Amino acid sequence: MIKKLLIVLILISTTIQSQTFVKGTMSPVIEDIKYVILYQLKGAKQLYIANTTVENGEFQLDFPEDSSKGMYRLVYDMNNGGYVDVLYSNENIELKFDPSFPSGTLKFLTSEENKLFANYRLQTETIKHRLDSLQLSYFRLEDEVALKFTDQFYRKTLEKYEEIHNDFETNSGNQLAHHFIKSNKKYYSPEIFSAPQEYLNSEKSHYFDFINFNDAVLQNSIFYTEKIVDYVFYLNRSDDTEVQNGLYKNAIQEVVEKIGRNMLLKSEILTTLMYNFAQLENTIIIDFIVENLYEKLPLDYQSKNDIKQIQDQVKLAAGKKAPDFTWKENKTTKSLNEINVASTYILVFWSTTCSHCLNEVPQLYEFINENKKVHVIAIALENDEYGFNHHTEKFEKWTNVLGLGKWENKIAKEYKIVSTPSYFILDANKKIISKPYAFEDVKAFLNN
Repeated sequence: MIKKLLIVLILISTTIQSQTFVKGTMSPVIEDIKYVILYQLKGAKQLYIANTTVENGEFQLDFPEDSSKGMYRLVYDMNNGGYVDVLYSNENIELKFDPSFPSGTLKFLTSEENKLFANYRLQTETIKHRLDSLQLSYFRLEDEVALKFTDQFYRKTLEKYEEIHNDFETNSGNQLAHHFIKSNKKYYSPEIFSAPQEYLNSEKSHYFDFINFNDAVLQNSIFYTEKIVDYVFYLNRSDDTEVQNGLYKNAIQEVVEKIGRNMLLKSEILTTLMYNFAQLENTIIIDFIVENLYEKLPLDYQSKNDIKQIQDQVKLAAGKKAPDFTWKENKTTKSLNEINVASTYILVFWSTTCSHCLNEVPQLYEFINENKKVHVIAIALENDEYGFNHHTEKFEKWTNVLGLGKWENKIAKEYKIVSTPSYFILDANKKIISKPYAFEDVKAFLNN
């Protein structure tokens, strides 16, 4: 009996000892930081793992026993994007950092894996910054002596970079960090460039030189996502909208070709890019991705739910047709699409209980009072009809719509109205052409 009991105690002890954790100290202590949430990073997704409270700047989270190796994220300030990323390979992780500046203060007290990778990033990022600075300064130099010195210093710095990177790549061996170190290498020309365009062309053509798009470890992280988003949005820039969209299309096609036949990664990257373009309300590029790339993936790698969410985000973007809606006027049902009285329409969502509205809306009425090319449809979001009946008598040339239920009104929810006044300017076909912030912006748009 005693022997059995000892075996049980040994098993319990082993189980307790095998439980791995991440333990952190935030200094200085910020009272507003109450919780830390642990996520596993897989492609473009953050998978929730656990959460805990923060006591005097300290926290500890246990990794579940079946946790897979890979990259994890500790989020401590969701409103301001406060987080730190760690590599997990079945070892305890202890770290400390300043929560107001995590990237420059993060230090690992335990976990050889994370110490190695953090040290690699510290050393190589410093020397890469120096190489980039030398190259950019070279473009501005005219003195022959300065040009020669900069060129020589660039070559010596490049030799040092190659040496440091190769040492880390060799010493990381079979560790998890090895995958990230190997793919983080950046190509630098053996000779410094004399023309900026040559430099930019080199940056783009060699951007993916050291990235293996079939690395399962990298796919279970945000490595690919960050690299590709940087490539599409920061290495392909133009002030001309049409040129910019052309650069976006070319960059996305290049990325898809680099990924090759990794359909899962291709699906995740295209979805991530579409969500990014949805934030920019760039429906042209979203439609391009959907029609030319996403819908050509095997059906198993397409998500109707993702496409629906993305399209819903941009349904009010400039260039989209304004959502139709109906209202009652003298017991007759009217709709936005049926109105055909002007070449330009203004939808203004306002309220008789909104002081800004009571200031701006009368100004809008006076400004376009005699303009027969513009017609206003004013939707008053109200809890009752009393204020509506009193104030709309002044706006007799407008179409006045009573939106009962205020924020819960069907039209307001369709147009995602969260504040008043809110404006939409439409063309003759009810296509959204502008979303001014205030009356002065409406005035400026119409004047131009």
